[in-house]
Amino acid sequence: MIKQVIKPYIGHILTWTILYLFPYIIFLYEPSKLQKLDFAFFKTHTTNMIVWAIIFYSHLLYIGPKLFFSLKRWKYFSILLFGGLTYAGINYLISLMGPPHPVKVGTLDFLFARIIGPLFFYTVCILASTMLFLYNEQARQKELYKQMELEKTVAELNMLKLQISPHFLFNTLNNIRWLVRKSHPNSEDTIIKLSEILRYIIYEVTDSNVDINKEIEHLRNYIELQALRLPIEGKVEFQVSPSIKPYSVAPLLFIHFVENAFKYGIDSKNSPEIIFTLQNTEHGILFLSKNKVLLKKTTLNSEGIGLSNIKRRLELLYPRKHTLEINNQEGYFEVKLELTLDEN
Repeated sequence: MIKQVIKPYIGHILTWTILYLFPYIIFLYEPSKLQKLDFAFFKTHTTNMIVWAIIFYSHLLYIGPKLFFSLKRWKYFSILLFGGLTYAGINYLISLMGPPHPVKVGTLDFLFARIIGPLFFYTVCILASTMLFLYNEQARQKELYKQMELEKTVAELNMLKLQISPHFLFNTLNNIRWLVRKSHPNSEDTIIKLSEILRYIIYEVTDSNVDINKEIEHLRNYIELQALRLPIEGKVEFQVSPSIKPYSVAPLLFIHFVENAFKYGIDSKNSPEIIFTLQNTEHGILFLSKNKVLLKKTTLNSEGIGLSNIKRRLELLYPRKHTLEINNQEGYFEVKLELTLDEN
């Protein structure tokens, strides 16, 4: 057990140990210099190694993963530049801890000893950290791809189960029957909308991505059919930005939240308030769902397997490219899903 925990870190331990002992090994071949080593050199060398380790692992574990793939890459390079200048300053302070080696300010020796040298070691440290970070990221992406392939079949089966609620289909058919009996002018339009929903589910969502306009039309049809069964007239809106960009998105990402809004936002005594919004952001789209909670259930916050599935799909399809916020407060249930996307 202990061996398995330590194994991933053995390479790091050995590398830092060799780097730390390297000056002492070199001095073994120069006994005259070895005799001159004192506590000041030990203190300076140890402090330098600690600073290098902080730089290396700060970039490897936080700065790289957080900012390297960011759309605002200037932040990443600004931090690295600031770090380099800071390290040069720290290195100068560290040098004051060591043996006195007077270097005249402004000379070439001072330039190399206090500026170029530290920045060189800082750059090497960052490059080594970047190479290891990219190697780890590549390995992670390969593992993620394998995991996606393994889960694809199960995910597709779960999607098919969640694509359309039998309860919704039953109610819609009853509503259509009622409209036909009354010779309502909307009866034909309602049948068409239901057929479009079924066609979309059966034929369109087989691809990994669909045009966002098709997804919008599917949501619009679903919302309009759900609105037919409102026992009390209320506010049901689907607001779409008129200049929505031509993105491709994974199919049926939003339908679960729409279903929940109607599931918990309708009862037989109160006027519903259900609002959906889809709009552009700087680098993608933002989907908002808000409904007044009229039907209270214990599973409202988690929604059990349904919400777990949609969260898992988002993690697999949009790693580090989505944010999902769910709030249930002051009588309203709100969902905010933001996706970072590339235009077609």
